[in-house]
Amino acid sequence: LLLVKDGFADAEGNPNFDLPTTLMRVGIDDRDGGGVHVTVLSTFPSREALEQMIDMGMEEGLKGAMGQIDAILAE
Repeated sequence: LLLVKDGFADAEGNPNFDLPTTLMRVGIDDRDGGGVHVTVLSTFPSREALEQMIDMGMEEGLKGAMGQIDAILAE
């Protein structure tokens, strides 16, 4: 289990508290017959924060990131 507080920062790494912060819970479990099952659960501070993140392209970004996992792990 991996817990991550995910937020935004400026170019110098200073947190940007004007944008939402989410809590991500990542679980990695073995599957029968080989491989693993990955579960990612993101918790938002409000519905408005979720909608803001979706409007900023979070859904597409997550799909792109998750689509790269197999290739990264194969290296």
